Amino acid sequence: MQSMIDYEAELSDLFNESLTDETLTSFKDDQSPLYQNLNERSELAVGLAKIHEELQDSAEKLKSADVSGSDTLNEETVDNLSAAAGQLAEEVKNVQTGYQEVISSETAFFESLVSEEADYTTLTDGMAEVNGLHEGVAAHYQSINEQLAAFENYSNEVKTALDEETSSSEKSESIDSESEGEAAKNSEPEKLYTVDAATSAIVPSTDDVDSAAVLLTIDDAPDENAVAIAHTLKDLDAPAIFFVNGMFIESEEGQEKLREIHELGFEIGNHTYNHFNMEEITPEDTALEIIDTSDLIEKAIGKRPKFFRAPFGVNTEASISIAEEEDMTVMNWTYGFDWEPEYQEPGALSDIMVNTEMLGDGANLLMHDRGWTSEALPDIVKGLRDKGYSLIDPKLINSEGGVTE
Repeated sequence: MQSMIDYEAELSDLFNESLTDETLTSFKDDQSPLYQNLNERSELAVGLAKIHEELQDSAEKLKSADVSGSDTLNEETVDNLSAAAGQLAEEVKNVQTGYQEVISSETAFFESLVSEEADYTTLTDGMAEVNGLHEGVAAHYQSINEQLAAFENYSNEVKTALDEETSSSEKSESIDSESEGEAAKNSEPEKLYTVDAATSAIVPSTDDVDSAAVLLTIDDAPDENAVAIAHTLKDLDAPAIFFVNGMFIESEEGQEKLREIHELGFEIGNHTYNHFNMEEITPEDTALEIIDTSDLIEKAIGKRPKFFRAPFGVNTEASISIAEEEDMTVMNWTYGFDWEPEYQEPGALSDIMVNTEMLGDGANLLMHDRGWTSEALPDIVKGLRDKGYSLIDPKLINSEGGVTE
């Protein structure tokens, strides 16, 4: 929420600074970069509407929560948290409504500048109206921060109570450290596959695992299409690894995209920072390319990646060594086509991905953050399943194995 407030402030500054440097001509022929500013504000409004809905839902669930069976959690604490969530939801709604008014005013303003009668008075008057509306929106920011603090405070009270209850329960059961470790181990899904070092194919760990399965991977994420690809795959119940370039998650917008992909349940892999050929850079730069990307991924989703893929499939002694130090499995791929000109069309791409002779048990399928790939995915997934292949969940792949030279 705070990041969205900060970003809106940046957009407002851009609005004012850019307008002073623009000519009316750029508005009349739709070339002003401020049209992108308007689009980004619209996206923020949509994001706020989603936050408002989630907070309202949380407040209702907390309000009806039954804590009668808890020794440490009382109704007053939960009611306080519910009320804080509800109040925060209302403030978010106020900002979202204000954004809609600002967007409407900006739209009318830009349309007025297209008119042949528009002059610099039109420009300055329009700026004043938009900025006046924005000041009304900004007035809610302080209240939102206060409500966020209250919500966090009550959340911590609930968490503390639950932690105390959990601690008491653990003591009463007298669980020793060895059995705790075993329980944690058992809670993780069983690893059914490994990455073949020579081919990067995904092979079963035991004879009773179905070998007629393939892995989907998406490289160069999250650029323009990765979020849409993630939603498509989610709708298709198709697991995949999204291999991330650090340059795409430098900004808060990029990190939000990555969080959305991760929260949809997809595995996140490391694809270096700038997509350099590892053979063309020094070992020191290789370390920066890999580790800085993992750092940004951890900042965005709270954990470091388990898989590494080198750009162009070119590994070096340094890249493999650093990946191993970072506890990542190194993999290349079996085949991919979406970067070749003749397959930059959904129909051609889906056909070759499903009907190539290289498709086989354990195939590691390479695709990229591209529009035509996004459009082709439903047919690719259906085609693979029609041929009898299941799709491998990356969470079932063992961290051992993978490319070693």
